[in-house]
Amino acid sequence: MHILIAVLAVLTLVGVCSAGEATVPMPRIVEPWWPVAGNPDLGHYTSPKQQPVDFAVWQAADGTWQLWSCIRHTTCGGNTRLFYRWEGKNLTGRDWTPMGIAMMADPERGEAVGGMQAPHVVVIDGVWHMLYGDWNRICLATSKDGKTFTRVNAADGSTGLFTEGQGANTRDAMALLVGDLWHCYYTAFPGRKGSVYCRTSRDLRSWSDATIVAFGGSATESPFSAECPHTVCYDDHYYLFRTQRYGQNSQTSVYRSTDPLKFGVRDDHYLVCRLPIAAPEIVVHEGQWYLAALNPGLDGIRIAKLSWEPGTPLGDSLWQKPAPLGKALFDLDDAAERGTWRLVEGDIDPIFTTSTRQAFEPPFTHFIGTAEAKGGKLDDGQKGVIESPVVTLDALEHVLVVSGGKDEATCHVALIDAESGKELARHAGTDSNTFRQIPIDTSRLRSRKVKVRVVDRATGGWGHINFGGLFEAKGE
Repeated sequence: MHILIAVLAVLTLVGVCSAGEATVPMPRIVEPWWPVAGNPDLGHYTSPKQQPVDFAVWQAADGTWQLWSCIRHTTCGGNTRLFYRWEGKNLTGRDWTPMGIAMMADPERGEAVGGMQAPHVVVIDGVWHMLYGDWNRICLATSKDGKTFTRVNAADGSTGLFTEGQGANTRDAMALLVGDLWHCYYTAFPGRKGSVYCRTSRDLRSWSDATIVAFGGSATESPFSAECPHTVCYDDHYYLFRTQRYGQNSQTSVYRSTDPLKFGVRDDHYLVCRLPIAAPEIVVHEGQWYLAALNPGLDGIRIAKLSWEPGTPLGDSLWQKPAPLGKALFDLDDAAERGTWRLVEGDIDPIFTTSTRQAFEPPFTHFIGTAEAKGGKLDDGQKGVIESPVVTLDALEHVLVVSGGKDEATCHVALIDAESGKELARHAGTDSNTFRQIPIDTSRLRSRKVKVRVVDRATGGWGHINFGGLFEAKGE
């Protein structure tokens, strides 16, 4: 039997829209709340600034209820975080018993000092599995009784399962079983932009490459705009909850989709509602839904019952479609046309990619990404020059679709005169992988034969460039 504990946010709606589906099921809190955990005594690690934050709730083998919370701003050193636990005799009981510090970072296994973040527990065939963050990676520990957990080592002796890179703060993992495949939702902020990622696995040990399932929109693109992501299935739809703010002004955005890997990239079309609550968790027990969440003062954790009631989704009133593009000069999704592009210098392999490693948002499924290596990996060490076949500029204005590094001297996309070899225009990215549309005045270049040159002569962070297409401006 699989027992799934889900980290979700639920509270009264704060807004509705005037378009889209008439009503859909929405999460609602059934008050009153009851307190289950306060701000604990950590002994010599206690600090007046400490706060219980991201947590998990589950039932142990003996029937007791367990709550583990990340306590931040302690005196344990490093990133100041450790796990503390409480135990309750029943889910609806008040003021669970403090049980002491449950787990601290293990630097000998590669964990960052004070880096313990956001536990999440599922039970598979009588074994409790805890996913947690160590500040840089998602890790795994297991238990036979649901109380005492043992870390699971990777082949290199560390505890890390996967990461979005050093400094990206990969964290807040949770697992949802979809068919026979576990979907792990988590957050990270490469380039200081927070996204909701998902990887899949059959055993919680070997994981697929990452897919970005939600990014930007009205929830913003800040590093902390995709906190505590969690997805559950209700009414044959998947609901994704992502938190933007903690404390008195807490905010969580809720999205609804038929696809567990698609909740909107700079797209509010899937947005159901916004909730004034942070880092909560849902427990389904004996047919009843319960909601646990942080206190607004970040001084403890509380629980209330949860219901699903019809409401009008917020998203369509906020959703803005990307600006339309005109005729494409290259069909990058045509295999024969992609075959006419040539690597004239360097070691970039492959030339084209369908990577979803970041929120690229390409106009075509295929695009050029000079750091997108085989297997969906990032390799900023690749360098080279790629050239297109010759095309003719027939419009007064064209649109170049580009992203990636911002150093034009080493990474750029250029328009080249096919006869003289003269560079007619050059553009780079903004240290973001999300494609942007760059208008180019070609009124003096009509009937000119040109080719596109994609140049990457850089290595290291943002040492790459992405090309998504060349289009006539809409209206020509």
